[in-house]
Amino acid sequence: MVKSVLLALVVLAVPGGAEERLFWPLRLEPALSSTFGETRATAFHVGMDVKTWGKTGYEVQALADGYIWRVRTSPWGYGRAVYLKLSDGRTVVYGHLQRFVPQIAERVHKAQVKRGSYSVDLYFNEGDLPVEGGELIAWSGQSGAGPPHLHLELRDGDNVPVNPLLHGFAIADTIAPTLQRVAITPYGSGAQVEGGHDPYVLGLRFRPERGEFTVAKPIQVHGWVGVSIQMYDRADGASNELAPYSAALELDGRAYFAAEYDRVAYADMHQIALDRSLVKFAGGAGDFFNLCRLPGNRLGFYKERGNGLLNTGKGALGKGMHEAVIMVTDVNGNESRVRFRLLVDAPPQITNARISISADSIYTIEAQLTDADDALVAVELASSLDGETWKEVDRRQSRLGELKWRIHRGAAYWRVRALDPAGEGAFAICRLPVEAGEEQAGEVPVSGFVVERRSHQDFVEIVMRHDQVPSAAPRVRVGASWLDPRQTGLREFRVAVPIKPGDSAQIPVDLYAQGLPVEQVLLDRQLVRPGIAHDLSFYGGQITLRFAEASVYTPFFPQVEVFEPQTPQELLVAGAAFSLGPEFSFDRKMEIRLRYEGGDWPAEKLGIYREVAEGKWGMVGNEWDAAHGQVGAKVRHFGRYALLADLVPPEIDALRPAAGKVVEARPTIRAAIRDMGAGIGREKDIELVLDGRSILAEYDPDAGLVHGHLPEDLLPGQHNLLVRVRDMSGNQAEVRSEFEVR
Repeated sequence: MVKSVLLALVVLAVPGGAEERLFWPLRLEPALSSTFGETRATAFHVGMDVKTWGKTGYEVQALADGYIWRVRTSPWGYGRAVYLKLSDGRTVVYGHLQRFVPQIAERVHKAQVKRGSYSVDLYFNEGDLPVEGGELIAWSGQSGAGPPHLHLELRDGDNVPVNPLLHGFAIADTIAPTLQRVAITPYGSGAQVEGGHDPYVLGLRFRPERGEFTVAKPIQVHGWVGVSIQMYDRADGASNELAPYSAALELDGRAYFAAEYDRVAYADMHQIALDRSLVKFAGGAGDFFNLCRLPGNRLGFYKERGNGLLNTGKGALGKGMHEAVIMVTDVNGNESRVRFRLLVDAPPQITNARISISADSIYTIEAQLTDADDALVAVELASSLDGETWKEVDRRQSRLGELKWRIHRGAAYWRVRALDPAGEGAFAICRLPVEAGEEQAGEVPVSGFVVERRSHQDFVEIVMRHDQVPSAAPRVRVGASWLDPRQTGLREFRVAVPIKPGDSAQIPVDLYAQGLPVEQVLLDRQLVRPGIAHDLSFYGGQITLRFAEASVYTPFFPQVEVFEPQTPQELLVAGAAFSLGPEFSFDRKMEIRLRYEGGDWPAEKLGIYREVAEGKWGMVGNEWDAAHGQVGAKVRHFGRYALLADLVPPEIDALRPAAGKVVEARPTIRAAIRDMGAGIGREKDIELVLDGRSILAEYDPDAGLVHGHLPEDLLPGQHNLLVRVRDMSGNQAEVRSEFEVR
């Protein structure tokens, strides 16, 4: 008992050097399940989650003297929450509570009865509910979002959340942060990492003898690139993964950029999309902490001047090898670091490779060699019977320009490879055309040709995949200009098509395989700029994108593609589905409007849905514009959207008391509710009616349960309970139960 009392007190350093004795919020040994600055779906986590080991009902106490300023109840978010105003003007928020102490609970109950709703938001004056440090104010629970825990938030005098672990809430932590992966991301069509435009993820290896993580080989970069890191921390009291406190980037021994997660204003919470990047890598995807400031980023926890982006190939990061170090610390000063090398180099390019047959049946392989920063490059010619095992035929130093060899028909595959002095390379592989005497190669197109578009801010990378290795590389024509794709796999080619404003709304891009046109791709060229409102229409008005003046952070060209959505049986496709790119986030929400051509379903059953995972959809809006026959939704991210209809009512089961049961005077009233379509998003759409009178209904979205609150004991005899539930499309279900009280 003595130990628990001592653990209940901590010392908090406050501005001005004074110290105030504060109570730990729970009468438990301190342990955390989450810390400040962790990644959440739409915002930063701006408090610390005190671990309750999967249990509820622990006493929650006031940190110090003050008064109860605010109390909220809601099915979502913090659930039951208490806002304690401390004597120095700061605010402490306690979230996910199980219940309040009687003097608070009575006021909440009266407000709920008066409003006829479980959700209330009450404010109090300083003299209404004063409390002393250590005084019991509630019990811990799991109301709102998440499993059992206590969310504790500390806000300064300006109501800005600050990191509690920087203000005296120290916990035992002797464990250094764990560094998982580093990502290098190119920005712009002229930038590349390891020869490509996608983020490149580095696997890390811990070197005990050096006490740091390392990367096996240098990473080739050129142009503007950014560095980000995937990481987590742990403390001594529990095994939960926590967010570290800071991360810093050094280049060639000099501080370059740093972030310290100390405070985040509520107005900037959504800018987590600029601080964290979701990066795909072999075997999965994850959130990476950016060590750079992307355009429009207002977050105030960066400590270095500049935006942190690396202009490799120019200035201080010129051609050659550079050493980078990322240092990550927790609030207790435990540090981990990763050291890696960046090779600034523009690799050679081999394009327009092809095997041709002369009139006298002489086979020749030809290609074009370019290199932006080397005049002399080593080239190699190799042959293969299967496209996997290669035999060198020729090797030489070559100047830039045309490459040409005479080859024989004894091998089916021929490879041209180039290596610059830094060891960076490119390749092209061609398969022998048809046998002599048959149709010429240029007359027989490749049978399979799949095209994928990957949109970026001002260019689109077109990926072309063949079902067999071609005898000539594909070519791309944009207007009167020709672009030559680079080969990135045995049957894969990529090319970056820059986009510039023009008179037409689209750019036609013609794709050629083995000399013949096989497909045309249309790229959208409507430019969206910051500070200007835009109203853009695509596909003949089937989709409209509306941007407010403050929506976008940086100029870009939206790309819109039609696709066939895969939906669960509860949702029906009511119109075209569109993939919107690039994967941008917006400062102020933009609006998507999809046209409804008319059909079998009334407008209230329609909604715009976003694909949240493969085959899984969530409704984001269903604003009906009858004048224009459109359904609208305001969103903050691009992605895959579809106009769907929900005609299926929610499901209600596990009703208690069950029909025919005999129960006590104050029985448990509960039902399980489920909806796989539009979802249940409003409290008013859940009704509990007992003997013809509505009773308070408390909805638990995580558990899919609704609980009824009885104002008093029930009289003996028969009683009738009605549960009625509507989803966001107005589909309604109801279940009745008649039971007896004895």
